[in-house]
Amino acid sequence: MTKIMISYRRDDSMDITGRIFDRLTSRYGRENVFRDIDNIPPGLDFREQIQASIDDSDVLMVVVGPRWIGSDRHGQARIRRETDFVRVEVEAALKRHIPVVPLLVGGADMPEPSKLPEDIREFAYRNAVQIDSGRDFDHHMNGLIRATDKILLGAVSTQPSVPGASTVSGIIDRRPSESEAKTTHQTTPAGSAPQSSLFLPVIGGVMTVIGLMHVGWFTSNLLAALGAGAVQQMFQEVWTFADMSFGFGGLIIGIGTISGARWARSSGIVLCLLAASSNLLWFSDYFDRGLPRLMLVGTGLTMLLAILGAYLLLFRWPSPVEKQ
Repeated sequence: MTKIMISYRRDDSMDITGRIFDRLTSRYGRENVFRDIDNIPPGLDFREQIQASIDDSDVLMVVVGPRWIGSDRHGQARIRRETDFVRVEVEAALKRHIPVVPLLVGGADMPEPSKLPEDIREFAYRNAVQIDSGRDFDHHMNGLIRATDKILLGAVSTQPSVPGASTVSGIIDRRPSESEAKTTHQTTPAGSAPQSSLFLPVIGGVMTVIGLMHVGWFTSNLLAALGAGAVQQMFQEVWTFADMSFGFGGLIIGIGTISGARWARSSGIVLCLLAASSNLLWFSDYFDRGLPRLMLVGTGLTMLLAILGAYLLLFRWPSPVEKQ
């Protein structure tokens, strides 16, 4: 039977490990996800118990927090001790050649190879998944679960036993619990994971349209001001600088989003929130001044696009797993 094993340090990441465990068990069943193998009866060789657990597992998830390397009372790194449970777990999984997935929590980074014992140094090169304990927790877990589904199905495809394949398929395809379905509905984009590849072009297009509309207004006002000899007066209006900022900023951020630039998300959130507020203020000020209806409609449309862009960037940004 397919199983997922979670490795962690109690004094490093116990709280968030409990949340991760709960989400995984709601997806795969409590009988298929296990942790706390350090509760080994006295007198038994814990290495053999850990090895037996690893032999029964298809994937090892290693929760890495800021104190994962560990420190004993002498100030030495616990991970370098041959009797360290975490070290034994990781070493056994690497030797068995099952997927070992580091889960970075609490702002931790992957350990440098030089800080690890030679027999688990390969762990430093495993692709990690960030799990945020805040508002992105569900979003990151949904991405992890989708990646785990693929890992488990890949493990089944290498096994000759047909019953095993049907067991895993049943686990992965089983109906989610009510709480899981509610969380998935709230945190995953409509249409399922494969659409995450379309997210960056879509949100990049939204930002680009916002930029083009503001550039269009700025250009139109500038041409009118040139014809009337009122350029200086035009640049005394705060809306002129707003159109310049949102226009050219939207174009730059749109291109950056499409290309996958890391700074694009935070910059896009700020621009969308400011653009939505600015357009709302302008709309309320100029609504009853007899302006062309097309201009009012364009302003309202830009405001809605900015709100949509802020929502997508805040709550639908692909997790690290989805973007890989």
